[in-house]
Amino acid sequence: PLNFTGTQLGNSTDFGHTTLANLDPKNDEDSVILWIHVILAFLMFPAAILLMRRFSIGLKMTDTNLKITRTIAIENIPDKLCEVEYLKQHMREAYKDFNVADIQVVYNVTKLMDLNSQLENVIDSEKFCRDRQLQDLEMVPVSGARCCRCFCLPCVARVPCMEHFKEEKVRLEAKIVEEKEILKRKEKKLGMAFVTFSNINHARQFLRDHKNSVLNFKQRCKESTLAMRPDKWSVWYAPPPGDIIWENMSNKHWNLVKKILANIFIFFVAFFLSTPQFIVNQLEPILNALKNLTETEDFPDETNSTSPPIIDHIRYLPVWLTDFLPTLMLWTFTALLPVVIAWADLLVGHWTRSGQNHAIMKKTFWYLLFMVIILPTFGFTSLQTYAEFLLFDGQFNWECIFLPDSGAFFVNYVITTALIGTGLELIRFPELFWYLIQICMSRSKADTPAIRKAIKYEFRFGEQYARMMLIFAMVVMFSMSCPLITPFGLLYFILKHLVDRHNLAYVYAWSRINKKVHATAINFVIMSVALLQFFMVIFSFVRSFPYLITSSTLILLLNLKPCFC
Repeated sequence: PLNFTGTQLGNSTDFGHTTLANLDPKNDEDSVILWIHVILAFLMFPAAILLMRRFSIGLKMTDTNLKITRTIAIENIPDKLCEVEYLKQHMREAYKDFNVADIQVVYNVTKLMDLNSQLENVIDSEKFCRDRQLQDLEMVPVSGARCCRCFCLPCVARVPCMEHFKEEKVRLEAKIVEEKEILKRKEKKLGMAFVTFSNINHARQFLRDHKNSVLNFKQRCKESTLAMRPDKWSVWYAPPPGDIIWENMSNKHWNLVKKILANIFIFFVAFFLSTPQFIVNQLEPILNALKNLTETEDFPDETNSTSPPIIDHIRYLPVWLTDFLPTLMLWTFTALLPVVIAWADLLVGHWTRSGQNHAIMKKTFWYLLFMVIILPTFGFTSLQTYAEFLLFDGQFNWECIFLPDSGAFFVNYVITTALIGTGLELIRFPELFWYLIQICMSRSKADTPAIRKAIKYEFRFGEQYARMMLIFAMVVMFSMSCPLITPFGLLYFILKHLVDRHNLAYVYAWSRINKKVHATAINFVIMSVALLQFFMVIFSFVRSFPYLITSSTLILLLNLKPCFC
């Protein structure tokens, strides 16, 4: 309502009339209203700190699981000495007073876990046939035979399902036993071990002795008669077994290469396909052509028209479709590009699911923050455009920043995300498509348990958290200059809460996260309010606010630094 009292832009029916740009800085009455904006923007920061502090106290941010664990993970153990007997001997000689409860050596179990998963599917399929009394059910033992029997029948004979699963069970059990024998060989060892102490204090002291730090000038690792080289060890508190991604632990030698390749790929995606607006702009000529075709008054008489039938069909497309299509495409590309970033980070091969979710959350949020908010706000559609501006152009029209159309773009984005984005998350089209693929690749009805297991996966906590934090940052950043975004932001969070609560309770499997994810979210919330202060400072300079207001916003922004510290 305060912005609505100005007279700078349009009338009462125009969107620009509700924005901060509608106030005249040279008008005395509008200057008082600008002071109210500055004060309210500053008061949001202590309010955010107070709310996040109460949230962190209720959440108990101290990760007690890692503080009280008695198990220590050790890496870079020499392969020849990576045996339980040698490790016990080293502990007895180096730490005589420490009682070791258990030692487990880590092996490359990628193939073993794959065989175990196949065995579980076979057992479930056999039980499914027995419970449903499908002893007479037959199948063609070829992938995809359920939907394309005509191609499989000439070359493969049909077999009874029960007999096939019993034979597969015996074969897989024999392979698992053989693989367990192979695991004892040296080439299957990963040079890692989990050591469990009987006393928590012993585990803590052992970690301190082997902790690598620049400040540790004195070597405190205790030696033994064995050439274990404990000074080369990497030691940390072991995560819970269910949090470990055992398949990725065998790729430790390629982790650095994978990180470099993944970051290079993300850089090229961010550089050339930075913002969703850039992709929509590439399709703008097509959309404009569709809009022009819907202008029926400029068309000649239908009786004298010689246009092709296709053009005649497109000519009568509804205008609301051509106006709504860019927004829908904008949300679609905004949803797809972070998925590419998340999948690129998955290729790195994180060792824990909680660490993987945390890494995806941070990387996706920063990517979305720059590509959806910061660059479009300053008029850049991609990092490539920004680089060309810095290297070749060098001239920037500051008056084009924070136009009312920019606020309308973000309001439109929040509305689309709230109404369409949450609805699509509830419908889950990708999961439905994956379910159809699994059915097409199955062999018979007996593969139903395996299909159900394949389509149920963990909730993508890192990616979903990052998108939600993006909407929060967008709403807070434009809450003063474009107040119409706040009710739609509230609508988004209400719908997002309802949809995620349903999906977490009934759809997805449990997701492994740690307290660092929530701590990072708290930092993002406080940073979003700081972005509001920065936004007010830049807006004051660009729109030539009175000197006292501009200097006050700058001083308040500088006073936020002690709060971060």
